[in-house]
Amino acid sequence: MTSINRRLYPEVISDNVDFILSHFRSPIFPRRIMTKRLGYQKEVFSKQELLNYFKSSDYEDCRINAYPSFTNYQGINRVAPSFVMIDIDLRDFDNSRDKLDGLLNKILTKISSTIHGYPTVLWTGNGYHIYQPMVGFILEEEDRFAKLKEPDGKDLTSGFMQFAEEFLTNKKGDRQHNPSVNSCLVRIPGTINSKCGQEVKLIQRWNGQRPAIQYLLRDFRIWLINQRLEQSKSAKQARPQTTNSTTTIRWIERLLQTPLDDYRKYVIWRILAPYLINIRKYSVEEASNLIKNWLDKGSQLRSLDFNPTYTIKYNINSARKRGYLPISLERLKTENAYLYNVLTR
Repeated sequence: MTSINRRLYPEVISDNVDFILSHFRSPIFPRRIMTKRLGYQKEVFSKQELLNYFKSSDYEDCRINAYPSFTNYQGINRVAPSFVMIDIDLRDFDNSRDKLDGLLNKILTKISSTIHGYPTVLWTGNGYHIYQPMVGFILEEEDRFAKLKEPDGKDLTSGFMQFAEEFLTNKKGDRQHNPSVNSCLVRIPGTINSKCGQEVKLIQRWNGQRPAIQYLLRDFRIWLINQRLEQSKSAKQARPQTTNSTTTIRWIERLLQTPLDDYRKYVIWRILAPYLINIRKYSVEEASNLIKNWLDKGSQLRSLDFNPTYTIKYNINSARKRGYLPISLERLKTENAYLYNVLTR
């Protein structure tokens, strides 16, 4: 940041914040933000409060949630899909900028041809973020979608975001990106990505048009049907083996003894949290300690680039609330081939 004119920098960030906020539907505030210094999502009630937190973090890792703070009522989702976020990362393309740019062009072409969109594109220093505002409705209010939702599963707005990223990237997006209304954190141009020490740059500016989600609803419904079928299949494949009155899944037990330098958030979300809580029946404290110890081993290979306390707590609470099982080894093979190869090497 030494090349940045500090005197003018707050004005630049203020303008860029206005641009990003223009992507969001009302109400704009209250809304959650996150910075490197905070290390967790903080609810703010005005733009000035937001800017104060950004400045106190020296403009590092400044992000705003694309969805408002209050998204449900008595456990029922009350927010419509209004924002799609796509994350593509250099590391998934052998750190080749040419390969990454090729994928970016394909994604932008598909967005244009399928939904007539023209999104914002940011260069984050180690990949691209693509932000496409949309116009939608609360999917839970229509039976054709609500009846396909897994009991106690992800809300349909979050599900739509996940589907849209998979569909528009042909499943070539960042495998660790798991968008939801609670975690759709959008970076601000001009701020610093502390992972690589680079400034976030605006590559393409959104044209102000919000395509309707109806363009994608037919494919989304098919996706929901496939999700239910795969969930049923995974539940059968993930049936634990019982040895000496202890319920275990052998490959996950091996995973707990295997430090990793990548895909650690994915492993906590898809494997360790649901396994330790819903299969092994550990207490929250016991499961948290086991995951923390596993992360500590991996951090010796490569430092963590996320807040472990928040990530562990969030995923354990989700596993407890929703009661979902860990992904099966067979499904892992198709969903995350890299991790499958590491674990079965």
